Amino acid sequence: MLIKSLLAIVFAIISLPGQTVSAREWSDLTGKHKFEGDLIAANSDTVLVRGKRGDLEAYVVAELSEADQAFIKEYIDAKKDDTNPRKMQTWNGRDGLTFRGRVTGFGSKEVAVSYVSGAVRVNNKPLHEIDEIYQMMIPKIVAEFDDKSVESEKDLRLWARRLLGKTKSFTVDGVMMQLENREDIAVPLFLFADDQRALLEEGWDTWNAEATKDDERQRESFLAEASAAEYQRSREAEAKTNQRIQLMQLGMMAVNSGITNVWQVQLLPRPGVRARPMVVVVPAMNSAQASALAVQKYPAFVAGAVRQMNY
Repeated sequence: MLIKSLLAIVFAIISLPGQTVSAREWSDLTGKHKFEGDLIAANSDTVLVRGKRGDLEAYVVAELSEADQAFIKEYIDAKKDDTNPRKMQTWNGRDGLTFRGRVTGFGSKEVAVSYVSGAVRVNNKPLHEIDEIYQMMIPKIVAEFDDKSVESEKDLRLWARRLLGKTKSFTVDGVMMQLENREDIAVPLFLFADDQRALLEEGWDTWNAEATKDDERQRESFLAEASAAEYQRSREAEAKTNQRIQLMQLGMMAVNSGITNVWQVQLLPRPGVRARPMVVVVPAMNSAQASALAVQKYPAFVAGAVRQMNY
């Protein structure tokens, strides 16, 4: 029986034009059931794979072949040696709020709000000393769990004053996120925009269920982190593709309006460079600029013959 998928991600993975994918062939312990896919993320228990159709699926490492398990172990060991800081991600709130942070899984955090010496305090810290994004979230958390009239920092201050020196605590369940100042917070799912909430909710019900065991919670938390990272990578790839398309459109507009022309430039490999001559097409105002732009893009070559293509 084919390994059962632990996760079905509902978002599409965007492939760049011309991007090649060299998928690995995976198999179960018996070697009878095989499938192809790229390794996206893994820990000692679970591996996240992107299949040929672009879907993300999760598999139990212990159910894969010995060769696959060794491959995953090498991947994890290589990650341990990676000293680069984890990349921050950009997320959108349901009301247009944009914030940066890295999803680390699911979890809970206590948020204690009080009013001391004329200032709102959150977990014993003055409101203005916590991360700016977290400052914006606190009124929304209070509105959701206690008083819907709280919409701004001013409303929060008035609400806190009515506590009369007492502390009001909320247990916030949701997505664990590390902010740019390295502070770890729990972001409720209701704060995310609908499309991102749909992504992050995958596995939440399993993680949050009372009967869920600790190892299952750890697996769902890992999958949330890995899926969020892949979602951000696909967004960045889409943005770069759109930028290239816009630049191409601007270039063609310039050509059509007579501001610039299209040139064909022959490129010859520099001495010592083992490559074949090639021809590239660039938009430029004149042949000298066309040659310079072509060489700038391919520094291992020198410009040869140049020919104007549009008249």
